[in-house]
Amino acid sequence: MKIVEDFYHIQTADCKKAKSFLSFSDIHYGTLQQMFYKGTMKKFFDYLVEKNKDVEAIFIPGDLLFYLTNFKDKNFLVALINDLENLVNRLGVPIFISYGNHDLPLNEQNLSEEEKRKLDLGHYLDNRKKGIYVLDNEQVNFNDVVITGFSPRRDDYSPNTMPSCLFKVKECFERCHFEFSKGSIHIFLSHENKFLTHPSIISEYGELYESLTCIIGGHLHDGYMPLWLQALCKESLKDYGIWEKIPPKINMCRGLFKVSQNSISEVIFPNEIVRLSKEECASIVNRGVAKYSWFLPSTPSYTKIQITDNAYQAEDGSYWVDETSYQHYQEKEKRKYK
Repeated sequence: MKIVEDFYHIQTADCKKAKSFLSFSDIHYGTLQQMFYKGTMKKFFDYLVEKNKDVEAIFIPGDLLFYLTNFKDKNFLVALINDLENLVNRLGVPIFISYGNHDLPLNEQNLSEEEKRKLDLGHYLDNRKKGIYVLDNEQVNFNDVVITGFSPRRDDYSPNTMPSCLFKVKECFERCHFEFSKGSIHIFLSHENKFLTHPSIISEYGELYESLTCIIGGHLHDGYMPLWLQALCKESLKDYGIWEKIPPKINMCRGLFKVSQNSISEVIFPNEIVRLSKEECASIVNRGVAKYSWFLPSTPSYTKIQITDNAYQAEDGSYWVDETSYQHYQEKEKRKYK
């Protein structure tokens, strides 16, 4: 099974000790595809464990489910819980989750408190003694890192209300009363990155980008723009973020860009060092693991994120978190041609 691996090395002065994290999104348990391609998630998780022994935490920014309605009665919910607990045990690190649009009910304002509880993924999945944290507009501290899970309501994801809905989402953000202190590493999970990074909304967030280190999202995963095509469209992608459809009907569903109130966004492709100035943060979009397609197998993707206060420069001019990372990359490249 082919698995897409993306690596980003983020350099920021706020990092006192090098950090290494793993992120994937949009696993969509309950798709028909999983019925036809049994074992896909097991192979994916086995691969993660084999290749990522050094991570400190795992981030999943939403869409763990395919359909929310009556999910509590489905076998795939049991499978989801078992698989995540198994991943925590095998890697020995916690998982931090924020909600995606598929994890939330429609028309939530019309539901009773009991109905909301029964349709709350966190009610079934959150188990902090076992290392699974479901962050519904919540912040937690872990190993000198502040992790924020931002979870607007499902109605806010409607593309028909963009970009006007962004200001409604901003009201939700302000009601959360999150605290972001300068000089700390802040990881912000938001299933849809553009809630915080769309050009029409950036100026509304003031000094937020001076405090955030990294925004991690997903959401756009059912299309794919290959790297060579991304490179051709790089100038067009500037200042729009990596959710835009360029060319039409093809989503650029993976990548990173810098976010700042005072500068044009710069699209950055995998396997690069990203230096952040004090007024910038990095915004990363996972390609996703599952597809909506009924019969076509997916190409699962995950992102490795390493944060450090310096970078190792190799003889070829490339930058890496340390020399060991570069050596591992060289070994991997050699194996390709054997």
